[in-house]
Amino acid sequence: MKKLLISMFAFYYLYTFTGCKSHSTEIQETIPKVTVEARPLVKGSIQNEIYFNGTTVFLKRNPVIAPISGYVAKARVVFGQEVGKNDVLFELKTKEAQALESDKDTFNLAGIVKVPANSDGYIAEINLNEAGAYVTEGSVLCTIVNDNDLFIRLNVPIESMPVVRKQEKCKIIRSENSVIAGTVFRILPSVDVVNQTQTVFIKPAAGTRLPENMNLLLSFVNEQHSDALLVSRSSLMTNETQSTFWVMKIVNDSIAVKVPVRKGLENDSIVEIISPELHVGDVIINKGAYALPDSSIVNIAK
Repeated sequence: MKKLLISMFAFYYLYTFTGCKSHSTEIQETIPKVTVEARPLVKGSIQNEIYFNGTTVFLKRNPVIAPISGYVAKARVVFGQEVGKNDVLFELKTKEAQALESDKDTFNLAGIVKVPANSDGYIAEINLNEAGAYVTEGSVLCTIVNDNDLFIRLNVPIESMPVVRKQEKCKIIRSENSVIAGTVFRILPSVDVVNQTQTVFIKPAAGTRLPENMNLLLSFVNEQHSDALLVSRSSLMTNETQSTFWVMKIVNDSIAVKVPVRKGLENDSIVEIISPELHVGDVIINKGAYALPDSSIVNIAK
């Protein structure tokens, strides 16, 4: 009788344990898995930038002056034409030569004064471009500008001036998003009374050719951190007021755990995160973490 009772108890225990285990396995198998994408946490450098609007200007303009009063016998240049130093731009005929044209002057060369270019560059302004016009001595016939004298003028708020230091490098961004290197060339020692801005001139990289009065965007490095923990912007979660931040870390290959972090520097693609609980190599969800509960079971997409 005693042996029978022991056998019955053992059978009951085995049946109960097996049933519970089977039931637990069924529950685990029915929990839905969210498919996410994840990548290891890395260290690197990050910087944020400050932007200013600027306009191209030529600090030096070279006017071509009429050396005499007279008539324009020939104009050899047009607006925008590139010229070299000493190229003949105009031919002027004196008033006397115009009044006393000689029949013997077959080639009509008497009294002709040639006006050369005083520098390399291109014609930025021209006050006359046809023959026959009368000019007075000292009048400006045209103006030559040179790419070496091209600068970008910024009006920088006083509070941002520490960023824009002399010889500080910057990026010049054109409307089509092409980038030109630039350097702070000169900071004027005066402040606009009304706007409280200071004028800064930026020198573009050598060989840059831009039209005058062109609007450009310039960026300066405002702050930079090295050896920072970096995640993609899509990895960083926040609440509605953006007062708290967290990432979802993968543990045991399938469980997403919520890890609070502090946000550091950020740019358009990556964010610096600060947390003693995170280390290089930790796997962080970068797609699919939105509204994901803590300790969720996930499936990492390959």
